[in-house]
Amino acid sequence: MKVHLVVAHPEKTSFNLALHQVAIDTFKNSDINTSVSNLYTDKFSAIAGHTDVLDFPEDETFNLAKAQRWAQKNKCFVDDITTEQQKLLSSDMLILQFPLWWWSYPAILKGWLDRVLSSGFAYGDGAELGRKKVMYSITTGGANNQEELEYYQQKIAGLYQDVFGFIGWQVMPAFIAHGVQQKTLQERTIILNDYEKHLLDQMG
Repeated sequence: MKVHLVVAHPEKTSFNLALHQVAIDTFKNSDINTSVSNLYTDKFSAIAGHTDVLDFPEDETFNLAKAQRWAQKNKCFVDDITTEQQKLLSSDMLILQFPLWWWSYPAILKGWLDRVLSSGFAYGDGAELGRKKVMYSITTGGANNQEELEYYQQKIAGLYQDVFGFIGWQVMPAFIAHGVQQKTLQERTIILNDYEKHLLDQMG
């Protein structure tokens, strides 16, 4: 079993990074191999386009999905995409750690999805990457009542379905930490402990 951990938060002292560290420690203590991508530390580019592909024919009209399939066939992706794809190829499960911003992924993570889960690699006829397990660990600004909690659940379910449901991965229950900025240190510690239990449950 190997898990690839992707974290997308610009602040190294954030609660997202604390959750990310819990995952690293939990898997290490359970003798589960991991690989890690910290998108902000790595300065991962969120912009998908011409620069993703080396030597794309100049006389061809650029279409991203078409260019990705060409790069997959000819092994012509740039290094940052190739590196991330190799991490996925060698993993059984992907965990995405991120804050929910405007009900969606941070731009840097959306760019990772656009560039790494490419046509011909992650989806489409003859795609190289097999189906994996995927789990989200997410922080939100907070939910004040049951109606808001349900709204968050629907949004996150949509984020799962739009990407990983489409490519046929096994979606694992998300871990959601609401309103962590308003929590006490003790309450945050409880959330971190709960996350450890959640991870162990998914591995079971």
